[in-house]
Amino acid sequence: MLRRHGNPPLTGLNFWLLGFSMALSLDLLITTVFMVHLVSPMANIWRFGVAYLFVLPLLAVITPIWGLVATCKGSISMLKTFSSLNSTLMLTNYPLTLISLWYLSDKALYSVYIYILMLNKITLSFFGSKVRQHLANPFFART
Repeated sequence: MLRRHGNPPLTGLNFWLLGFSMALSLDLLITTVFMVHLVSPMANIWRFGVAYLFVLPLLAVITPIWGLVATCKGSISMLKTFSSLNSTLMLTNYPLTLISLWYLSDKALYSVYIYILMLNKITLSFFGSKVRQHLANPFFART
């Protein structure tokens, strides 16, 4: 579901850049909304916030900011790291948060936020691999 490598786009680069920027914006937005829900009643931090924030300390907060900085700089190595951070979130923090939400029988809205974040990470991986390959070789042409 997560792409580590991609082929550079042959045509329609604006579509890939727009898709990546929209997915990154949605990631920032949903992460911010979920963080507000974590601190809204402060008890949520100790209920399911531990799995979301502290399994890998603050990785869920750092990842969208890292992606924004990587995009602004246009750094290929930072975008590769961003992809790895997204994969780590998909494998550790999000499933553990969903398990804790299920175990505590908490609101379904919080689970929906995590599912949206998971789908968005897949979308970021899809668009990010094309954008990263274009930045690595902007004048790609088949021989």
